[in-house]
Amino acid sequence: MAALGVNKVGASAGLDAGSRQSRSPAGPVVKVLECGVCEDVFSLQGDKVPRLLLCGHTVCHDCLTRLPLHGRAVRCPFDRQVTELGDSGVWGLKKNFALLELLERLQNGLGGQCGTTEEAIGLSGEVCIVRCDEDETHLASVYCTVCATHLCAECSQLTHSTKTLAKHRRVPLADKPHEKTMCSQHQVHAIEFVCLEEGCQASPLMCCVCKEYGKHQGHKHSVLEPEANQIRASILDMAHCIRTFTEEISDYSRKLVGIVQQIEGGEQIIEDGIGMAHTEHVPGTAENARSCVRAYFSDLHETLCRQEEMALSVVDAHVREKLIWLRQQQEDMTILLSQVSTACLHCEKTLQQDDCRVVLAKQEITRLLETLQKQQQQFTELADHIQLDASIPVTFTKDNRVHIGPKMEIRVVTLGLDGAGKTTILFKLKQDEFMQPIPTIGFNVETVEYKNLKFTIWDVGGKHKLRPLWKHYYLNTQGKSAIFHILTH
Repeated sequence: MAALGVNKVGASAGLDAGSRQSRSPAGPVVKVLECGVCEDVFSLQGDKVPRLLLCGHTVCHDCLTRLPLHGRAVRCPFDRQVTELGDSGVWGLKKNFALLELLERLQNGLGGQCGTTEEAIGLSGEVCIVRCDEDETHLASVYCTVCATHLCAECSQLTHSTKTLAKHRRVPLADKPHEKTMCSQHQVHAIEFVCLEEGCQASPLMCCVCKEYGKHQGHKHSVLEPEANQIRASILDMAHCIRTFTEEISDYSRKLVGIVQQIEGGEQIIEDGIGMAHTEHVPGTAENARSCVRAYFSDLHETLCRQEEMALSVVDAHVREKLIWLRQQQEDMTILLSQVSTACLHCEKTLQQDDCRVVLAKQEITRLLETLQKQQQQFTELADHIQLDASIPVTFTKDNRVHIGPKMEIRVVTLGLDGAGKTTILFKLKQDEFMQPIPTIGFNVETVEYKNLKFTIWDVGGKHKLRPLWKHYYLNTQGKSAIFHILTH
């Protein structure tokens, strides 16, 4: 592996990388800031853009895509620390902005000194060594703005030691002014001004001749350098805003990834005490919600099963009672039929006897006929009141209780303060008439039928001493009616 100093966060990483360059005069070009894995030069865009790992090391994007995945994470090739990845993979990792800024400075020629030498940086990111104009074996370190020459420290002292040349302005190579651009129409004159007219924004640059005598004559203008500096300042402000906006988007994207991971859950790499890594399933909020729904409906299913068993027990009890009653009726009808048959046989035997025996049997036959008439009358009344129907009408209440019969019975408790009108309303429902209010001692119970409903209404007294007893009337009630007396002034 290459030295780890190349991949540390910040500008120090770039300086450490710069220490890897060759300083031999024979080699005019060297490469700096290479990836510690593939040793290729980083770039501002593309596959070689530097990506920052959680541990602080920097690896190029191309090398990160080649690292093996451990679930949803990658391990640092230097210290084996784990870095979690989002849904976008290595694209979601943050760029090393400090390293990118250093690369941009190197490409723009703003690199500093390295030892005692000054380096001019080309646009390709490669370092060019500038030779001294006085002695090519020396490396230039300063630039004379008056002589327009590159000089080393020794030659600068020798050539500019006179009283006249000592006044020349000498600056480090990093502060070397850019060469002036010449006017395309007046090639002997440098561009010094910028036209501010709206119609000239396509080609605003002009020299002194263009300003005084050319197409920009009489136009508003400004000096080139302050205008360029102003534009640079606006670009820097815009770059700062863009970087801040990019960081905000990245933070929001990371939050979105985190929310998605929290919803979906997944596998998480965990290291035990001896350093062995293993995966562990982490449930997400979606799975927790599904578990909550399953638990709720499981409890509901158990409740429904219990209610079903209770309803079936009610049906079984009703069927059992009805069958017992029907069998009892069968036995009664068998006995009655036997008695009637016996009476008929006795009458037939009496008819076959002589006149004397018939006359003697008159009283017995009269009692027998009276008994048969009573039994026939009882049978007729029983047949009129009892309807033989094999159907079992079943209805259900809102709390899933079963009711068997033509009418559904509902138990209602009426509560309220004394004198509120509970008893008056009860008898109005029962007899459709108003009664003189009488204080209720204890309770009143009345049955009111409406369509297929049969209400059993309990009117509980509302005196102060009876109120603690209200709770004992709540059991097995399907309705509660609270009536309060409204005082009007």
